[in-house]
Amino acid sequence: MADNEQINKLIKKLSERMGTPESDIRSAVNGSSYSKLLQKLPSDKAREMEDILGDEDKARELLNTPQAKAIIKKLMG
Repeated sequence: MADNEQINKLIKKLSERMGTPESDIRSAVNGSSYSKLLQKLPSDKAREMEDILGDEDKARELLNTPQAKAIIKKLMG
């Protein structure tokens, strides 16, 4: 259950920072429908993220960068 608590905290923080309802973030996470969230990014960045998120190896590589780990750690409080 600790993982669920961490996910809930992360979703709450993302919601606050993005100004997006938690329900939208949960829907995106559960349904892998992140296009609604990407609409908040500039179009070039949104395309870049779609490319990365659409490729499991690229997504894993991104999440394993020191920068991503630092952001996740900061968001998790």
